[in-house]
Amino acid sequence: MKQVFTTLLLTIALLSIGQIKNSDFENLVKLGEIYSKNVNATGKDFKMSVEKLRTPGLNQIIDALIAIGEGDVKLLTKEFLSKPSEQELKYWYVLREIHYNNQSTEPKINEQIAIETIENDIDIRWLLDNYYYRIRGGIGKIFNDKDLSIYNIDLDDYGLETDTEKAILFFAVSNALTQRFRVLQMMKNNNRLLEFASKLPTFNGKPYYEYTSFNFEDFEWIGYEKIELYKHRHLGTLFMTLDAHLGALSEMNKQEEMRNLYFNSILFIPDYFKYSGSMENALNELYINSKN
Repeated sequence: MKQVFTTLLLTIALLSIGQIKNSDFENLVKLGEIYSKNVNATGKDFKMSVEKLRTPGLNQIIDALIAIGEGDVKLLTKEFLSKPSEQELKYWYVLREIHYNNQSTEPKINEQIAIETIENDIDIRWLLDNYYYRIRGGIGKIFNDKDLSIYNIDLDDYGLETDTEKAILFFAVSNALTQRFRVLQMMKNNNRLLEFASKLPTFNGKPYYEYTSFNFEDFEWIGYEKIELYKHRHLGTLFMTLDAHLGALSEMNKQEEMRNLYFNSILFIPDYFKYSGSMENALNELYINSKN
């Protein structure tokens, strides 16, 4: 009886969804189920499976998933870095929610998850962050064996409307490329860390550490079943990355590069120190000493 009732509710809900074509909906749910089993989107089987699900509304998502799995450098082009339409962002969020539903101890029917996600009013910042999070794995994969220093990511080129949206893209791409810094710091592999640093793309024509446009209102953001403050989470991560980078430069006695990084990054902007966690007192002391 419960299953019959659920099916009836789903049928009614499907009839009420005007903004999504049935072919999109059916294939979107299938795509979410395939993606949930292979979130890295790797392998020939994955590619063959998702190719069968193409519709005009899903083509761009499928192209992106294939590029993610292959670590295709075109992920760093306007085609994929540009802000998607709100409908496409919603579709990406459906993939997310189906994946998390499948990890649940009491999963719902995935069609129900898709309907609820499409009908819910979701913060555009959450939608955009989710999209860039989904493609960042492929971007990180590119960096394993490619020098990306010839690339410039101009945050004004991708249809992003506010400093918040630009920061969301910046955090996604920069963290995808620099999260290895913290691992290399623990391994005390300073040469390797600085080698990767030399291969990073620029942002707005400058090194990643010079991007400091974070003076936007903080907001609640949900990761996996956990509400956090967005700036606290992401600026905290950036501070750890900068600390690893600065430490490597210090160990290798690269004094000029150290000064450039320190004085041109958020390490030298007191308004941001509150986001640095355990580094806050040391940053304040360093800042005061630098003024003397």
